[in-house]
Amino acid sequence: MECPLDAARCAVVLVHYNSARDALACLRALSSLSARPACVIIADNASRPVEREALLAGWRALRRAEECEPPALLRPGQTPPETDALFLALPENSGFAGGNNAALRLLLATPGYDGVAAFWLLNTDTEPAPDALDALCARLNARPDAGLCGSSLCYAHAPDVVQAAGGCTLCPLTGRTSFLMGGAARSRTLATDPAAVEARMAYPVGASVLVRRHVLHAAGLLPEDYFLYYEDAAFGIEARRAGFALVWAPRSLVLHREGGSTGARGGGQACSQPARGRLMDYLAVRNRIYLIRRYYPGFLPTALASLVGVALNRLRRGQLKRLPLVLRAAWHGLRGRMGQPDSGDFS
Repeated sequence: MECPLDAARCAVVLVHYNSARDALACLRALSSLSARPACVIIADNASRPVEREALLAGWRALRRAEECEPPALLRPGQTPPETDALFLALPENSGFAGGNNAALRLLLATPGYDGVAAFWLLNTDTEPAPDALDALCARLNARPDAGLCGSSLCYAHAPDVVQAAGGCTLCPLTGRTSFLMGGAARSRTLATDPAAVEARMAYPVGASVLVRRHVLHAAGLLPEDYFLYYEDAAFGIEARRAGFALVWAPRSLVLHREGGSTGARGGGQACSQPARGRLMDYLAVRNRIYLIRRYYPGFLPTALASLVGVALNRLRRGQLKRLPLVLRAAWHGLRGRMGQPDSGDFS
């Protein structure tokens, strides 16, 4: 029988990109967890030197205050020492999934971390409550059939308002996603039967999700072709297809500032209509069409037709110049032209 999960058998994975202030706030929150995880690893996605150095200096200071060794600085291909704090400096921005996967591959391949049974994928623009990880472990322990568990995400500027109860719904007809219990009072989630919410969950929001180790072996790592947006949706689909249930820990409270490194306001890993820059707008449309093409090809005509609504929204907002962008994004999603786009095309 598999040993029950607890914090000591979990590693925390953070992906950082030009958001040192947010990342340090997240690290301070992690230092206040009621139980210390086995390891915290930061994968830095080729941030600006000033941001990377600010994060490293701040983390070193936090570790000194805790009378712990400083984080080990690694480059890809280096073998990590036996420590509970790792900083993986990546040579290029490989996106949300790519950054997570670089950290996961390192931990999975290093014998010193064989005892890690689950990985907590956590956004750097979050601040978890002290018992957030304990609650995630408890929910997975209660559901041995489950492979992924999401937290109760609440807005940092309004901690009593729910952003997402664990995850999102996904409409195969259109590719649109919707936060579960979005906008509800936090007290309401504590009185809600998690099974009723889990029955509607298409995937846990990638801002805070605990993933069992054997899910990564059975379903694979996060899909990197999306670069940003919808990769958590695809990962949830793959986990379900591999036979794992998706669950929610109502008492795992995580405050989310969202958009710390992307500039999106009101968004996150999934959101219906956030205020985004041109690049983020392109990625959201492209990846939405690509996901439907990949997993629900029979609904591709209706998903494409739904983009009329996207175009009308851009017109309503006075963003006439966004219409060619929407068309180009849809075409690239149809053609499977994925990965990191040239940011120069969206300046």
